[in-house]
Amino acid sequence: MHPSFDCHIRRSADTAALLTTLHANRDEGFEPYLLAAWSPHLEAANALSLAHLAQLLDEPLHAREQRTGRRPARPAWHCSVVNHTGRILSDEQWAALVKAIVAAAGIEPDGDTAACRWVALRRSRRSVDLVANVIRQDGRWARIHQDTFHARSACDHYAGALTVQLAA
Repeated sequence: MHPSFDCHIRRSADTAALLTTLHANRDEGFEPYLLAAWSPHLEAANALSLAHLAQLLDEPLHAREQRTGRRPARPAWHCSVVNHTGRILSDEQWAALVKAIVAAAGIEPDGDTAACRWVALRRSRRSVDLVANVIRQDGRWARIHQDTFHARSACDHYAGALTVQLAA
């Protein structure tokens, strides 16, 4: 059995409140930052306010709401990943894991240019939080059936790959 990552998914009604809570609940002495996002332009513009980031994440939701007159009850998707491998991961390693999770969970399947908007926030040395809106950029619902199972599988696969790297 190889060391692992804890991976938990929950849904929330309010993206801005979720981001604010995550930012406030950080490790002491650790300044949270944007690790990765659906758009490379956001990764480079790390100085966005939480409110603006929430607004960008929710744009497809608001467009759908205007078109249909309905708002989903819990459109914000949150995946918390905690590293229990005993190894400190670089930002590049975390970003690779994050991209594997969003692909596996159905948030941003490989090659899907109209997928959900998402961000990954680092708020501690051993964890990362992914926040997404489950309304895709084309206005459709994301196909996230069994997202927890698929996200955990991506984490297990990555932990196994780390074990192989350490043994080599």
